[in-house]
Amino acid sequence: MLRLLLCVFAAAAPTAALGSIDDLLQQLNAVRVENHTEQEYEIAAAALRELLRDADALAFEDLDRDDLLDLRLVRAMARRRLFEIEELELHKVSPIRYLSLPRTNALFTRPCSLPDRAVEGAAVELERFPRVLEQGRINLGRPAATWTENAVVQTRYVELMLSDMLQDVCVDDSALRERLLRAGRSANDAVLTFRSWLETDLLPRSDRSPTWSPEQVEVYQFEVEFLNDWGVGPMLELAEKDAKETREAMIALAKRIHPSGDLQTVWKLMKEEAPPWDEVRPMAERYVELATDWILGPGAHLLELPERFDYGVEITSPLGRRTLSFGGASYGPTMAGRISGYYVLTPLEPWLTEEERFERLRAYNPYWTNVISTHEWIGHNVQRAFAERFADTPTRRAFQSIYLSQAWSFYLEKLLEDEGYFEDTLPHMEALKTRMARLQMRMWRVQRILTKLRMARDEMTFEEAVQAYVDEIGMEPANAFIEVQRDSQTPSPPAREIVGEYVILEMRAEFDRRFGQHATRKAFHEALLRYGNLPLPIVRDLMFGDD
Repeated sequence: MLRLLLCVFAAAAPTAALGSIDDLLQQLNAVRVENHTEQEYEIAAAALRELLRDADALAFEDLDRDDLLDLRLVRAMARRRLFEIEELELHKVSPIRYLSLPRTNALFTRPCSLPDRAVEGAAVELERFPRVLEQGRINLGRPAATWTENAVVQTRYVELMLSDMLQDVCVDDSALRERLLRAGRSANDAVLTFRSWLETDLLPRSDRSPTWSPEQVEVYQFEVEFLNDWGVGPMLELAEKDAKETREAMIALAKRIHPSGDLQTVWKLMKEEAPPWDEVRPMAERYVELATDWILGPGAHLLELPERFDYGVEITSPLGRRTLSFGGASYGPTMAGRISGYYVLTPLEPWLTEEERFERLRAYNPYWTNVISTHEWIGHNVQRAFAERFADTPTRRAFQSIYLSQAWSFYLEKLLEDEGYFEDTLPHMEALKTRMARLQMRMWRVQRILTKLRMARDEMTFEEAVQAYVDEIGMEPANAFIEVQRDSQTPSPPAREIVGEYVILEMRAEFDRRFGQHATRKAFHEALLRYGNLPLPIVRDLMFGDD
């Protein structure tokens, strides 16, 4: 997921020496926020405006093609941050942002893998945390009620990490260990106070609509992702067409799975095959290995898995569990030149009601798990491995498009089905049900567009959006609520999978035309992935050498 606001330390950014894109990137990286005070945000906004002026003052005639591209990326990153501070004012309406502890949370993705200097960074973060929460109480005004409720739930995950898990962190230095635990205790006390404030003070006045305007969504499309042809109208038009086609495909497939041909009946039967929680991880590990073996064997013509890559299945780190309520991908640290990435599974926390536990578990049915494991492992983690290997300038390594990674992982789901992965690895009926799950995953992404943009246009309520996931996908109500709640918190574009896949397929067709007999699927996929997390239109320009 894209982090929309960096929260580390506040300082006025030094003026870059005009003449180097790397100087501008350094200037951008110096614009950070530590304690979230209003003054810090004013300083950050002023520094970003100065950076954009410096970028405009560069001698464009002296820049080569690569420099001009990097300049576009730096300006896009600066404009996004300025937009989030000045227009969206996320620090005033998004309570969950104050509960971010990325350095501490990172200690739990690959336990005992990080050195003491990473633990020290977590200790510093925790020592600062009470001041951050106190400033949150000053800044937050009138968020949407569901955003405040989401933050209340997230405080439980923070408390879980600080009170139950921090003591198990591996630390070589005993003094550092004591510092970490002491900071954790103070941070946990602050979290409990913050939760009480959220419930008793902020929630009663949280009366904002949980939506953003179409124009705000389009800022990300146009200014950050350079998808100038994909405004709200075209996104909705594509989603409506895709919803009709996907629904028809699901109905046809349901007739092959069950005599009734009824979608709700088929979906219910699939969910009822979910195993007990203690069998979910072995099931997920089986699918990860199944996909790996197939890519190394029958699917070797599609993609080459990167060497020196540690992968597998892990439990979701504590602060990712609310966002990744169905599981997801999590990147681990790089050690001895070996990067790591995992398909993570979110456990059933003890505070969940029996109904919530039941509904959450049903999302781990074997068919959804199979499709999602491929999306997360061969999708996100392999894309990340290529990005780290090939991104060739500091600016391109720094840019984080929300489109390419999600679009690639989603494109991969249908690609593997089309290439025979399900039939090669599964019994006939299991393959049919997994095909249904793949269509449900597609409709899920279609509904993200339809619900978010219809809410933006005041054509749909939050409750109607939740019901759409239940009716169109068979998602359990508790899971559907979390999906809409999470997606509503920013105006981040909802079409990254559907539009992204569309653009990738356009590029693939162009690749086939240009390269003729040399246009293998493997060649195209490696060409697509070698550019890191750049906007798709820029990937296309780099791939084909266009200006």
